[in-house]
Amino acid sequence: MTLAAEKIKGANDRIHVVCIGTGGRASGLMSELQKVAKDCNAVITGVCDVYRPNREAATKRVAQWFGVEPRMTSNYEEALQWPDVDAVIIATPDFAHSPILAAAARAGKDAYCEKPMCATLDQAREAYKAVKENHRIVQIGTQHRSEGKYQAAAEVVRSGRLGTLSRFVIAINFHQARWMRDYNNIKKEDVDWERFQMHLPKRPFDPFRFRCWHLFRDYTNGLPGLWGSHYLDLIPFFTGATYPKSGVAHGGIYVWKDGREHADTFHTLIEYPQGFLVSWAMALGNSAGGTFTVHGTNGTLDFNKGEVSGDGGAGPDRIKEAEKLPRRPDQSHMKNWLECIRSRKPPIADIEAGYQHSVACCMAAEAFFTGKRMVYNETTMELIPG
Repeated sequence: MTLAAEKIKGANDRIHVVCIGTGGRASGLMSELQKVAKDCNAVITGVCDVYRPNREAATKRVAQWFGVEPRMTSNYEEALQWPDVDAVIIATPDFAHSPILAAAARAGKDAYCEKPMCATLDQAREAYKAVKENHRIVQIGTQHRSEGKYQAAAEVVRSGRLGTLSRFVIAINFHQARWMRDYNNIKKEDVDWERFQMHLPKRPFDPFRFRCWHLFRDYTNGLPGLWGSHYLDLIPFFTGATYPKSGVAHGGIYVWKDGREHADTFHTLIEYPQGFLVSWAMALGNSAGGTFTVHGTNGTLDFNKGEVSGDGGAGPDRIKEAEKLPRRPDQSHMKNWLECIRSRKPPIADIEAGYQHSVACCMAAEAFFTGKRMVYNETTMELIPG
């Protein structure tokens, strides 16, 4: 009997994991699992990918690591039905994350799901409900929560030392046509194109869309999901807030006229009901540094400097002297998930955290796509103009 089928997890039971998606990001996750596999008594027993070269390369790596060749398929539905599967790692393109997560939960599997959790809020809501109804242990791949420097910053913000919070200012800058990749070596016979498209409208095989999926609206909601999910996830982690109240966004394709459908320059302002504003921006046309500051009535946390100071604060509780953030060791996001599969305790980036960042990211994306201010209705779990 597998772990997923048992009520109680025995300490000696091996956790059997299938990897769904085995490309670049997945390779890192598989390597992380391999490093902690012995301590956690875990093993990769199957790989699933719609791209044959990735699938075969992953099969070879797994066989070298664990001494047994894993099962192999291009069909995630088949993989979820394999016997002796306890959990899955989902590292596919964004649009497939939540549908596969929902299917895994209904099949009784625990899951590590890469960020962002979804491409649309409808997908996130379905996955959230499936995970909750089936009592699955889910870790979302917003791994900053497991990194010591972010944990130290969270401790400062939660402590109240900054006073009343009013604003988070975060900006990420690159000068590159990010995600524009060479696709000339993608051959039709190597791709299970039908499986790749899943629930989307059917299109003729297109190696450009397959290799550079990050650039297209079919497959992702753009910069808010691809990159903003890491940082918008930190807002609940730092503050304890859950869902944003409203959001607006602006931007466009200002630099890279290369066939992409998503903005290369993006800025969103998101308001939280606790009474603070989050400014998140990303630009691909200039790499002149970035910003990550948290502003309160007593002072400012400058994450990039690793410092808390009284800059901008006032009054008797203003922080008197600047201090460096305390050092905290990094933790393994993967190990935390595997340990929680046994304990049945929520991981550090559980399904609640995943759904929270989904609301924020989708709010920003929808505000940009529609040109309207978007608000979140917690009762209906919907985004609506308002």
